[in-house]
Amino acid sequence: MNMEKKDIFQDIQNIRSSNPVIVLGSGASVSYGIPGMGVLANELKNFFKSNPYYDTATNDVVSDFIKLLDSGVGLEAALLDVKVPEIVEADIVNIVWKVIIESDAKVYERFISGEDINLRQLFDYIIYGDPNKTLNVISTNYDRIAEYAACQTDAYINIGFTHGLMGKLKDNIMLNPKKPEADYTGFINILKVHGSLDWYRRDGIICNIPNSVNIPLGFTPCIVTPGTNKYERTQEEPHRQLLSAVDKIFESAQNYVCIGYGFNDKHVQEMLLKYAKKRKAKILIVTKEITNSIKENVIEYIKKEFGGKIDLLIYSLASGVRTDPKTGITYRSALKSTTNEIEGPTINLEKENIENLLTRSQQASKI
Repeated sequence: MNMEKKDIFQDIQNIRSSNPVIVLGSGASVSYGIPGMGVLANELKNFFKSNPYYDTATNDVVSDFIKLLDSGVGLEAALLDVKVPEIVEADIVNIVWKVIIESDAKVYERFISGEDINLRQLFDYIIYGDPNKTLNVISTNYDRIAEYAACQTDAYINIGFTHGLMGKLKDNIMLNPKKPEADYTGFINILKVHGSLDWYRRDGIICNIPNSVNIPLGFTPCIVTPGTNKYERTQEEPHRQLLSAVDKIFESAQNYVCIGYGFNDKHVQEMLLKYAKKRKAKILIVTKEITNSIKENVIEYIKKEFGGKIDLLIYSLASGVRTDPKTGITYRSALKSTTNEIEGPTINLEKENIENLLTRSQQASKI
């Protein structure tokens, strides 16, 4: 049994040391107060209720959308159930951008004050000591948490745009990035498949304006929001280029580390799972809780690709507060013995060792 625990720990260490591709979802940003789907849904409801449109047809669509949200349907599901016209989609993009930029700006203040951004340690660990190593980070988020963390390393950072106060999107930078000859330690390549808060469009041109806190006059945010038009938008530039680059990165990856990624993006997860099987690579999923989407995708993947058999599945019960995604009921729990104390080994990933854990009994806790 002890050998099995050591093997588990060694497996995790091997993944971290293999220069894995990092896949970031919204869960990677939640600790910094970046709004989730629930907050965005409320903001959109408030906006649409206060700003009706001029034509009845558009208002009817918006009304159906609001009714779905009021009934407990999630934002993504509601936007998939109702096809909104372009004028409404444009308003959704602007509202989402404005809500997230407010929280992102607060993280930026913490970043420039010297606060250590959580992902920095992982990035440093992977590229440490190797000036030629490239770390690929795939993000479905609009916020700039990954960029802030990368800037705290000594690596050269590539986001697919030329450097400067108004960067220009370049195919050769996105697909074939080259680190300039300088005193950098490693290379961090960040690909944001749904766009970023500092990406904009104007007259068919896509550019990066990193220091903007308001949407510049004449520009529109270059982000892909949930909904029936999501697939169409990901086939437009720069998202099509990005997905092409992600496909190549996934194809050559040794292993994958998914942080806060809910497996809700078919265009990303299908590539990830396909190449994981082809290369017999491991996927390490780091998440606060196992969502229904993760469960369904993992179970389906195990059935389809492994005949229903796998070596090991680690499921964490670390979260003492869980909300049922179907009913909305919140449950609170704790693992305790009803009689005697329980003692056994546990893996401490932060200290990178196996420790002894003592769990007091319920009776002892009452004394």
